[in-house]
Amino acid sequence: MKPLIFAKPLVFLCATMLATTNSASGQETDDHKAIRDLLTNDQEAWINGDGKAVLENRIADYVVCRVPRNNGQPDFHGVMVDDMVQMRERLNDPGWEGTSAAFADTALDTKANWNMARIDINGTNAVAISRIEWSQNDTTRNVRVRGGWESLWFLRKIEGNWKFTSAVGFINNWQEDQ
Repeated sequence: MKPLIFAKPLVFLCATMLATTNSASGQETDDHKAIRDLLTNDQEAWINGDGKAVLENRIADYVVCRVPRNNGQPDFHGVMVDDMVQMRERLNDPGWEGTSAAFADTALDTKANWNMARIDINGTNAVAISRIEWSQNDTTRNVRVRGGWESLWFLRKIEGNWKFTSAVGFINNWQEDQ
């Protein structure tokens, strides 16, 4: 029966450690919320065709890099920088209707969701990983399609507001028919 004597303190110690770990890692600050809100504002601007809002979420010299895939794995030897001049021209075009208009003729019942899966803040600098998922009915093939991607964001707090400074897009992506 002596092993039971040690069981109660051990259980108490484990429970205390778990409670302490969860409460410390679960602290959401106003800055975390502001960064999550920035992603929501950004995604809604893309969907609604608000190019001005998309650009306002970024610093003036914002840059996006992409990592190509080689045999299904990220190939960091082939990292590319997106054409930001072309992106700014498209977003400033008054005729740009957003991402939801791009598939309007072949897709129905489009749903999207997003979140910041991880945020690390150090003063006025932050890094975050987003996960964006979507699904829609493809009317040309009569199937439901779903997909998504993860991106790595770099942010800076400027005059009290968080802005995207750069990103590595599509570090992980997927698409499948259902």
